[in-house]
Amino acid sequence: MCVLVGWGTVSAAQEQPWAAVLRVSSAEDTELAERLQGQLSDLPVMLRVNPGPAPSTEAAEQWRTAVALAEQGPSRVVIWFHHEPEAIVVHVAQPATRRLLVRRVQVETHQRKGRSAAAEAAALIVRSALKALVAGSPVGDVVEEVPEAPALEPAPPPPAPAPVSSTAPAREGWGVSVGWQSTLVGDGPLGQHGAQLGVGWEGARLRARVLLLASLPTPLSDDYTRVSLSRHALGAGVDAAVVSTEHFRLGAGLEVGLAGHLRDTVALAPAVQASPVRLTPSLYGAPTLAARWRGGPVALEASLALDVLTTVPTLGYLQQGTFIVRNSLWRAQPRFGLAILLGAH
Repeated sequence: MCVLVGWGTVSAAQEQPWAAVLRVSSAEDTELAERLQGQLSDLPVMLRVNPGPAPSTEAAEQWRTAVALAEQGPSRVVIWFHHEPEAIVVHVAQPATRRLLVRRVQVETHQRKGRSAAAEAAALIVRSALKALVAGSPVGDVVEEVPEAPALEPAPPPPAPAPVSSTAPAREGWGVSVGWQSTLVGDGPLGQHGAQLGVGWEGARLRARVLLLASLPTPLSDDYTRVSLSRHALGAGVDAAVVSTEHFRLGAGLEVGLAGHLRDTVALAPAVQASPVRLTPSLYGAPTLAARWRGGPVALEASLALDVLTTVPTLGYLQQGTFIVRNSLWRAQPRFGLAILLGAH
């Protein structure tokens, strides 16, 4: 019974975990540290990652740095790597026993995953060395005496990464938009086409602007008359950002204003008398949807609206006191726009 208890006590003492410090000085070292964490999961070894500059390639200075790193922990083993274009050099130092293991792993540069395979081989070398130390076997060669190393300042912690925001910084201020617009009014499949000009102010989420719309005359002809019809409007609207990122914004809102249908009639038959030029004004309200993409100081925006008018003209002929409809325009008129935006938009 005493022999069994004594043997179990010695075995438990041998399996007590001890520390190994890994100096990390590059992205390649960070990747190797992740590989080592997996390789050492079954060994009684705690791997401590110490960010800082790589130890010097000069032998005496290299050993001084290893001793200073071991004293900081304290740690039993110090590990570091030197990365060359065609090789990874592995260093495993034991300051208490004055031993240093150095192994060179060749990188097969002609292979697509040559450096990854070399990194895995380097991690296996470190695992084998630490496994031998756990078993009590010496590793590496004895290092000659060097002058005592000065105290090593602890490496400052790496700066915390800046938080990444899913939304773009707010652009506040005035902006101008210039573009083209098309409105289906019921006079034909192509509708009314013309220019649009906008001026507005935009905040973090809301935008308010004034729009001026002007259409080119559309000819409507039959055997008796030729009517030139155009549509113009002045409106003000507000929209709110539904989606807003650095390059994209989707806004929904409401627009109200005053629209006018201007017509000019020319008689084509002697028996027909054309009416004079007339403008039919109308109030309108419209739900709007606008999608904008920004690639720099200039943005491109596509907009969609449905103008609901209080009054629309009806074109026709008066014959013996009876009105005969020629064209009946829609009260709800879909409008599409495409514009270039400058400024805070």
